[in-house]
Formats: sequence, C-alpha cells, structure tokens
Amino acid sequence: MLPSPLFGSLVVLTIWTVVLGLMVGRFEFFLAAVPLVVALLSARKPVAASSISITASPSSIRLTEGDRFDLVVVVACPKATSPSIEIFLPLANTFDFVEGRPHLATSLRAGETFQWKLAVRSTTRGRVVVGPFNVRVSDDAGLLVDEARVGLAVEIETYPRIPMVRQLPRPRHTRSSFGNYVGAQFGAGLETAETRLFAPGDRVRQVNWPASLRLGRLYVNQFHQERSAEVVLLLDTLAEIGASPHSSLDVSVRAVTALASAYIARKDRVGYVEFGGHLRWLKPAAGRHQWERLLRSALPASQHFTYLTRTLDHVPAAALPRQALVIAVSPVIDDRFTRAIVDLAGRGYDVVLLAVSPVGLTRRVLPDTPLNDVACALWALERASRIRQLCDEGISVTEWQPEQPLDAALASLARRAPVRRNMP
Repeated sequence: MLPSPLFGSLVVLTIWTVVLGLMVGRFEFFLAAVPLVVALLSARKPVAASSISITASPSSIRLTEGDRFDLVVVVACPKATSPSIEIFLPLANTFDFVEGRPHLATSLRAGETFQWKLAVRSTTRGRVVVGPFNVRVSDDAGLLVDEARVGLAVEIETYPRIPMVRQLPRPRHTRSSFGNYVGAQFGAGLETAETRLFAPGDRVRQVNWPASLRLGRLYVNQFHQERSAEVVLLLDTLAEIGASPHSSLDVSVRAVTALASAYIARKDRVGYVEFGGHLRWLKPAAGRHQWERLLRSALPASQHFTYLTRTLDHVPAAALPRQALVIAVSPVIDDRFTRAIVDLAGRGYDVVLLAVSPVGLTRRVLPDTPLNDVACALWALERASRIRQLCDEGISVTEWQPEQPLDAALASLARRAPVRRNMP
C-alpha cells in the first residue's frame, strides 16, 4: 500500500497552511487547513491489487506479419468493491492498436466482471509475451493506491510473410533417395535418357511401342534417376541495416523461410545455421515437422554484437554435410561472414550467396538529401566490387533488391548448373 501523489500534495499543503498561520498569527489559515485534514483522514485502504483477476484471451497465438487479432481481457473483482481500477497493457512496439488503447480505467463492485476488447495488428516477426498486466487500485479519494502485476502471460508468435518461390538454385550433388532432381545415372524416373534395342531382362513397360512398330524391332526407353538433395540455409545475423519491419535481417529471414518452404515441398532435406553473435544450427531433415522446426528457429533471429571472430568449425558435420548445397543469405556487410563462406567454398562446399541489398532499405529511413543520394550511390559501387571479388573466389552470387520479387533474383542461380546428360 502506497500513498498517491495527491496524498503527498495534501500533506505538504496542510503543513504549509499551519506554518503560515503560526507565522502571521491569522486563524483563517487554520480554518483553511481543516478540510485538508479531513480529506487526509478520509483515506481508506483500497482493495489489494493482487486480488483483481485478469484473464487475457487472444483470438490467435500464431500470426503472420500484418495479421490482426482480437484480444479480450476479462477483469473481475471477487472480494470487495473497488472504486477505481487502472489497468495498463505493456505491449511491444511491434504491435499496433487498431481498436482500443493500452490503458483502461473503470470501477467494479464485488463479484462484478468487465470485458475489455482490443483489436491489435502485428507488424513484424517475433515472439512476444502479452501480460502480466500492471494494475493500480485506489480508494474513493484517490489518496492511497496499491499496485501489482496480475494475470498470466500469453505468448504470441508472428511468422514472416513468405514470398512465392519457383526458381531454386540447383544442387550439384544429390542423395541416393528419390526426389525431384534428374541424375546422370539410369534408373526409375520420368525423363527419358535414351532409346536402345531390347535386351533380355528389360521390362515390358519400358518398351517404346511407337519406335518398335516403326522400325520393326523392339526398342526400350531408359530414364534418368530422380534424386533428392540436402540444402543448408546459412543466415547472417552479424549485421542489420534499416528499420523493422523492413530491415535487412527481416528481409533475410523472409528469404530463408521462402527457400526452406520451397525445398521441403520438393522432398529435399533442409538444415539451418544462424551465423552471428549466437551460433545455432538445425540438422537437415525433410517433412512438415522439419519445416515447423526451422520456422521456429528462424523466428527470433536478431543481431547480437560481438567482437569474436566467428567460424563454422564449431558446426558439427551432421548439420553441415559435405555434399549439401549451402545457400548463404546476407547483406554482405560484415567481413567475418564473407570470410566464412569463402572458407566453405575453399573446402569444396557448393556455396551460393543471396546478397540482400541494404542500400534501398537504408535509403528508406534517411532524409531525401543530395548528400545521402551520393553516399548510397558510392555504397552500391563498393558492394558491386565486393560481390565481384566473391565471384572470383568461385561463389555463385546474385543480388536481391528487396523491392523486387525474390523469384526474379533466384532465376540466375537456378540456371547456374545445367543438368548433365553424359551417359556411361
């Protein structure tokens, strides 16, 4: 139980009124102090704030960027009448109030309940905890207050909005399991490799009947094997440029989730490595369960400043297989990340870099001045030089302007390794 600011003001005013009355010897000051003393004596202990019951019920706890959800807060005062209740809802700045405000002032009788309805929009990805609520209860005169944090926390996850991707970088190495990539070896598949004369042991369903009827001899078709691949998505969290929800890291996370969704839809095994202040990884696997695990892993990705020189040597071989296609997603700002992917390429890994351009993202938050225009133009030239150096190191690089579709940037990578047709 604490005195309110009003209580302190009345005490100071009462003391000064009595002191002035003594100093000047005028009884009028003592008469003026009487109602102030009566007001101070009328203070009564309010209901304990911890006795207020608050239950928050969001309409959904899994959202996508830009989604709106309804939050219904039920306030109950089970013990005694509370003449003044103030409730404050602490929310992260990633939420915007569409309807309602984060502050409620009301009064409740004993056993009475009140429903507080809010409409909130989530603007960017992340995992946010709603609650507990800050509650302040005061007496009738507002002289004594009690404060407490009431209610259970509710975790709300906002997932990135995933762009559609059809053009995917083709892995140079495949696995032995069935998939969507045409291999050079013959076997079960859908794409014809060659047509040859029938030999003992060939299956009847492989017979090419149009060719056989035309040439008068039995011919059979042979097909390319169809294989799956392993893909590791390498996310750079060493640097972040721009403002949320359009920062370079937010854009990179959307690209990572889009690539993961497309590759898992093709029955590939997909892994994830977060390279930054924290080094985290997820071993490659296939299926919807892996997709959900990867999405949850990439959801809280954020920049953590560190002076450490990070390397990928601490990532186990099971999380970074030798035959995997490594797709690095980075704004190409921190030299520690570029050194890491150059080292991977030097060790024989198939490395592809999706360079997210931070120039336009930075330009959005800068004033429109000639000096900023020149600085951004020079920065773009410096980035072009750095990307050429990476290409000279044997890394396939494509630059993505976030204002453009991701599929357009990936189109050049999809054509980097044509299907080999060499027959044994």
